[in-house]
Amino acid sequence: MHTKSLTAALAAAVVTLVTIGCKDIPLLPKWSADWNIPLPSQRIPLQGPFPAIVPAGASAHVSFPPQALPIDGAIGQLLKSPLSNASIFMVVTKSIPLNGQDTLFVAATVADLSNPAATRIVVPIALTAGNAQDSVQSPVSAAGLAMLQSVANSSGSLQVQLSGQVTYPGPGTRTITLTDSIGVRLGMLSTIAVSR
Repeated sequence: MHTKSLTAALAAAVVTLVTIGCKDIPLLPKWSADWNIPLPSQRIPLQGPFPAIVPAGASAHVSFPPQALPIDGAIGQLLKSPLSNASIFMVVTKSIPLNGQDTLFVAATVADLSNPAATRIVVPIALTAGNAQDSVQSPVSAAGLAMLQSVANSSGSLQVQLSGQVTYPGPGTRTITLTDSIGVRLGMLSTIAVSR
């Protein structure tokens, strides 16, 4: 037998013996990753009668009717994963220049939207008239995250409602028509356990 062949045979035998001698098979690495989870988006129609003339400096409390956001498909699958360190982000687009403070409420039921004792997610946002859109990111508590996952596991719908105090700064009067609306886009940033 040639020296090279003998060396190769011995090396193969050593590798085989070492492999057989291993009792513990090392586990594949596990890690976490940050994921952006887009939630369904909606435009909230302004309530009439229309047209409405709004004078400069006019201020009003606005509260839109509760709206259902179905949590299913890919979004539902992501929300069923082990999640942690979540925050929700919201972008409000508006066709009318408004200043003010709005609050988005997210809950499992319509009754929970207005119940401070219920598990819900509360996201305040400041509106600036000079911006076509305003945005905010807010942490989600462990209880809020559990509520989102419970809705996803039941293939249900989240209930959302936007309300607050707004002011039209002018200049001049503004006619509000049926084409005016406020858009709300939601998303969630969360850490998801990943294993490969």
